[in-house]
Amino acid sequence: MKALIITNNPKVNIEFKDKENIEFYEDASQEQILKIARDYIHLGAKLIMHPMMGRIKPHETPYKSVFLEKTEGKTDMDSIMIIEESIAETKKLIEHTYQTKYDEQLLPDLQYIDFLLLKSGVEEYRR
Repeated sequence: MKALIITNNPKVNIEFKDKENIEFYEDASQEQILKIARDYIHLGAKLIMHPMMGRIKPHETPYKSVFLEKTEGKTDMDSIMIIEESIAETKKLIEHTYQTKYDEQLLPDLQYIDFLLLKSGVEEYRR
């Protein structure tokens, strides 16, 4: 079993790149990050944390980090259902909301929020 972080968050990449297995997609949207995670789940990975953790909605931040456990074996149906629901919810919220242009000064705060949510899950997983 090996953990994997998939993210478009530069802060997550910087903080975890020497500690965890990470795939950083700087220009990926949240939906693209979720679809990459879905592809891993179809290959046998399992969600460690719910991809919609916290109360941050997709239209409130451009960042998304997903924490998976790469395993060998059959597809985890709970993970499939959760990731598919997360993709649909993300798509719905972004399509039906005015596309936000984020102020450059706000981006570090949004990166930090995503980082803290992920960090708590990684710490719990490592215990």
